[in-house]
Amino acid sequence: LAASGVRRRPVEGLAMGCARLAGGRSTVIVDAAPPPQGRASAGAHASTLAFELTSGRRPLIVSCGAGSVFGEEWRRAARATPSHSTLCLDGTSSARLGERRRIAGIERELIVDGPREVPVELAQEAAGWRFEAAHDGYKRSHGLTHARRLELSLDGRALEGEDMLFALDAKDRKTFDRRLDRGGLEGFPYEIRFHLHPDVDAELDMAGAAVSLGLRSGEIWVFRTEQGVKMSLEDSVYLENGRLRPRGAQQVVLSGRVMEYATRIRWSLAKAQDTAIAIRDLGQDEPDVTL
Repeated sequence: LAASGVRRRPVEGLAMGCARLAGGRSTVIVDAAPPPQGRASAGAHASTLAFELTSGRRPLIVSCGAGSVFGEEWRRAARATPSHSTLCLDGTSSARLGERRRIAGIERELIVDGPREVPVELAQEAAGWRFEAAHDGYKRSHGLTHARRLELSLDGRALEGEDMLFALDAKDRKTFDRRLDRGGLEGFPYEIRFHLHPDVDAELDMAGAAVSLGLRSGEIWVFRTEQGVKMSLEDSVYLENGRLRPRGAQQVVLSGRVMEYATRIRWSLAKAQDTAIAIRDLGQDEPDVTL
């Protein structure tokens, strides 16, 4: 609680640095705060603006997990931005780890550089929830601010998203230009990752224009993005406590290159039209006693 830095009434709908959007059977949780600093960052992740989505009792979009039960290498990998459902720029995390040091008798890496400013707006409107936030984790290195907008419909059947990278002022544009020159004017690669729970069945549809996501409850979700953005289905892992080894999973990845001072990537997740509004969602070993 002390490390959270909360000293005033938070934005409505935010608690302990997380934002919650809920509609119908769907719940979205977003990391909406800078990572902790100092010793409190020993276990913190570079996950600012990452989100997770659950439909009823079924996780759909997740992070890879903590990883500590599988050893030091997995724990370190799990802290990196690519292990979370958010944007990663130029193959680097939004927060950087320092050298290993001994904390309470255990060697750990503290976060030494990361987002400092994370403005957030969260509002409930007639159509549902709207979340808008940004972070400056790539501003010092690339001159770019990452902003994310999420809109969850009132019935929870649709999540609209937009990720943006901006060079906001003259200083940022100079940083961007210098970095671009060093890279041979080829731009910066970006990836927006959406890690899927291992129980989700994913399949590319419509000649690669959409990804169909099936839950064990029988729900079908469809992921789409705008033209000009490459979408792929790749391998991932789920670092679940209580398992002997990591579980295999998949991830939807949107990728491209940043060439200008402003880049926007729009995407959407929506339940298929034939998915029922109310579903009897049974556990794996729970019998259906409906008469």
